[in-house]
Amino acid sequence: MNVAQEAQESAEKIRSANDIMAPERLGASRITSLSFSRSMLRKLMREKWSIERVQFDLDESGYGEAQYTINTSKQTFYFVVFSQHLDDLERSDRVISEKWDITFALCEGPLTTEKMERLRSDLPKQEAGRGDSLDLVWSRANRSTRLFDYMIGELTQGKQPDPKILAQTGYLIRTTAVYGNGKFGIAPYERMDQEHAFYGAFRAQMFAVYMIRQFSFELVDHIAQAKNSNAVPLHTEIKQYLGVGNATGLGMVPYLISHPQLIHTWIRMKEEALYKAKQARAAKSDAEKLLRLLGRSMAYFTEYPIAHVQAFAQPSEIASDLEVLKAVVAEYAEAGTMQQQVPAKPWVTLCELARTETGMETQELLHTLIIELYPEVAAEFEENTSVVEVYDLQPQMRLGELKQFVKEQYSWALSFDFDDPDERKYFWYRSAEKEEPRMGVRGEEAGEEHEMPVNIAERVQALYQTLAKTEEDQTVAEFVMTYPEHKWIIRRIQSLQGFEYGEIHGNLLAKGLLPVHLLRCKLAFFGAERFDPQSNRWVRVTLFQGAPLLEEIGQEFADDWIFPAIPRWEDM
Repeated sequence: MNVAQEAQESAEKIRSANDIMAPERLGASRITSLSFSRSMLRKLMREKWSIERVQFDLDESGYGEAQYTINTSKQTFYFVVFSQHLDDLERSDRVISEKWDITFALCEGPLTTEKMERLRSDLPKQEAGRGDSLDLVWSRANRSTRLFDYMIGELTQGKQPDPKILAQTGYLIRTTAVYGNGKFGIAPYERMDQEHAFYGAFRAQMFAVYMIRQFSFELVDHIAQAKNSNAVPLHTEIKQYLGVGNATGLGMVPYLISHPQLIHTWIRMKEEALYKAKQARAAKSDAEKLLRLLGRSMAYFTEYPIAHVQAFAQPSEIASDLEVLKAVVAEYAEAGTMQQQVPAKPWVTLCELARTETGMETQELLHTLIIELYPEVAAEFEENTSVVEVYDLQPQMRLGELKQFVKEQYSWALSFDFDDPDERKYFWYRSAEKEEPRMGVRGEEAGEEHEMPVNIAERVQALYQTLAKTEEDQTVAEFVMTYPEHKWIIRRIQSLQGFEYGEIHGNLLAKGLLPVHLLRCKLAFFGAERFDPQSNRWVRVTLFQGAPLLEEIGQEFADDWIFPAIPRWEDM
């Protein structure tokens, strides 16, 4: 078999963990039709949820409270918002902040007088407050310092805002954290079983973000109208273009390490969907649809307003790469060939071409677009986002079997040289203020005695070196009695048999680590885009940019809103 045939055969298979679990590849992740915000919106539209604003008691500056009811096919929920004055000096994206412009909650009913009083007291406090088991999500957000006042000024003067100025930010408000799953005493994840309207990973959180997007539109319209009765409302095209911002830091990285079975489940879902989409016969209509998606994506990255994307590929590079792929797809749509050859599996051939001719981010973007071609594929896999995580020690396993498994599934971890100080430059710990995950420089910064167990590769190596000194027919139970320091990593390794995508194939202590790659991996599963790194340790993103509006519920829904174009003046 020649090199070309081997590459083709490899491209036809579902990708292995060795192909995709390095931090750099994870950091090329993008939104897909399987992202949690996308699947949540499809469910909302398919079931035609009824969402009604029932309270909007805001003063002329937009301070006060609002309330919405959400009637699903099975349950009724409430979305509660408190808006308060905040000095500019108090506005911050940091988790250690104590005040925000807006706090909000998604709750199950009934919303009694007593419940509202408790929310008024505790929700604005966030970490210092306490929820109850009928609260599904608590969150907070700040007004955009760049866009919010500008928007109101334009509407007050009877003008729509300049779309090019909107594009520089992409949102009116930015969340700083969206909490669920038992935080502050609110509902645990287990409460949302398969019969629950928000069953599925992070769907409740994504719905709450979608609702605060709606509130942000109504908020600017209200303030503009209060300032001038002749103010114009925000145009539909602009509302649809705008999303919700989010600022995310290092806290997401320990989550990826702490939930390897869950991370495997998400990545396996995406990889199976991609594999199935790549096997499609690729009709001419599919090629024409892909051409449209490529053209839209090229425009999106050509217009990309973020000048310094740091560790990520330059938008102009992505747009240039897409031009290469678009030419190949155009040839296929017209003649049924790719580079003058008739492909047996066109999308397999296209992905292999992208692997050799384009950058990593363009490759992952192409995967997004290929999945996008086949909505039935997303429908097949979109519910596969949950797993009951079980991590048990198998005491009767023989050390020879354990050692063989480490060699096969953790070969990546055995490649690092931990005698090199650069491979152990950092340690991870939680701050005393609000248990915020942080990185410290080993030997220079305080907190090393509280190091978090994110050093998977180092622990695997230490275990493997100790196993080399033992008898292979010895049991794990006997080994742990002698070497108890290895119990934690043995239990993890044993529990991840069959969970190929559970481990990040990287050294999280290394000098060259860019945590922003791992942040982007998880954010892409949420459905984030417009990645705007503020450093290697935190990033701003936008959710729901281009998404349908509440008033579109009940209409024919085309789940085709990603990578939106900047609105044009002639559309308004």
